[in-house]
Amino acid sequence: MSEQRTPRTGTEDSPGTAPSTEARSARIRVTRPGWPELGIATLAALVFYAVGSLVVFTLPGGVVVSGLAQFALSGLAPLCAFAVAVLLRIRDVRAFGFRRVHPKWLLLAVLIAAGCVALTLVTFPLLEPVFPGSDDVQADYRAAGSSSVFAFAGIILLGGILTPIGEEALFRGVLANVLFRWGTPVAVILSSAVFAVAHGVNGVMVNAFIVGVFASLMLRYTRSIWPAIVIHVVFNSTYLFLEAFPA
Repeated sequence: MSEQRTPRTGTEDSPGTAPSTEARSARIRVTRPGWPELGIATLAALVFYAVGSLVVFTLPGGVVVSGLAQFALSGLAPLCAFAVAVLLRIRDVRAFGFRRVHPKWLLLAVLIAAGCVALTLVTFPLLEPVFPGSDDVQADYRAAGSSSVFAFAGIILLGGILTPIGEEALFRGVLANVLFRWGTPVAVILSSAVFAVAHGVNGVMVNAFIVGVFASLMLRYTRSIWPAIVIHVVFNSTYLFLEAFPA
């Protein structure tokens, strides 16, 4: 009599953790997100972005308020869309990568983010002939961040922390996890490409693609979304600091 195989699903533990024997025996299996989660998350994101944009661009208060509001939208819209996807069917965030991971992977994520910053500082100026005016995309953020200490703190909180959490939850937690069933190359390239285009057709798109590739690979290897979030947080926060305090 042949042994019956159970379909492969995610587990609470990841390669980056060292679970005890009891933890291994008590693993709770969770269902991998699929097309229903991706479809509802995409629809919800489009609605949240559209409604949020109408609110953001009618707010009074100048560039400071505009920069802060745009970052709030870029974090809250994907985070709310992710919440809708979670509540649709699975209702377990571990299925989307929110699992514990060994601290060594978080440290590696910081180093990877530093490498991404160095790489994009070289490539971004080279993209100006291809995407003229790319630097203007960050104008409101730059003006808001350099206006005062409080505005800079708000920009870091919203753009350096909230936005990466929201975008990683949607683009890696939902999109990449769904695509991994077709293999790592497909998931990494396609999810990173969608993430990049979501930032607009400009030089920032290339930066987003680079970050997306490394974030997706870390998600695939550790099965945890936290290293991807760390990469994104460090990358965004570094760029926001450089924009607010140029050399």
